[in-house]
Amino acid sequence: FISFVNVWQAFQKGRDSSSDRGRKFCRHNFLSWTTIMEIGDLRRQLLELVQQIGFVHNKLRESEVASSAFNANGNNENMVHAVICAGLFPNIARVVKEGTMIASPPSLWHQQERLYFHKSSVNHNKTSLPSEWIVFHEKFATGRTTVAATSAVSSVALILFGGKVVVKHLERTVCVDDWIVLPIAAQTGVQLREMRTELDAMLRAKLQRRDESATEEENLRKRIIELLTEK
Repeated sequence: FISFVNVWQAFQKGRDSSSDRGRKFCRHNFLSWTTIMEIGDLRRQLLELVQQIGFVHNKLRESEVASSAFNANGNNENMVHAVICAGLFPNIARVVKEGTMIASPPSLWHQQERLYFHKSSVNHNKTSLPSEWIVFHEKFATGRTTVAATSAVSSVALILFGGKVVVKHLERTVCVDDWIVLPIAAQTGVQLREMRTELDAMLRAKLQRRDESATEEENLRKRIIELLTEK
């Protein structure tokens, strides 16, 4: 997913100079100009949507988004991956290292279904990944089930933005969506579950246009950002 962002940003740099340079960028990198324009339209529609909901003020123009306070974590990859997880859940797969061969790529499992990285994926043939879990856009059945657009996702992101959370005190684990088992101490799991409850309440209040304490909302955001940014 970050690769897509990098392509869009590189295209924008060329287009900012002239429309012709934008078209040349697409031709040089074998990209569809029409598709790139559709992406631009979707970005504008998304901005209008979050403005209507109240997440972003109405006076913010598209050209100002990147440098605004609303994009303060735009270069924080852990945050970006967490947002992608929130949008695509339950498209989650577990990364399992099989055997003792260091150079062998790991296997992927979505519940009981075996998945494979598509050859077009930047993670194809990688022997290690930064997380035990990945989020994927969609599955392709071409002889075997593959995934292409993927991002590593942290345990904290899965708890905060995933499905039902169950803390198993005796096992010292947290179970998300009845199958994602995370080795997290019970006390930490309870704290994250409570934070998830606060986050859900804050989002419901936003959608229902109810006034909430700005201080409490800001404190919650800071706590979540700190947790997701930790290595």
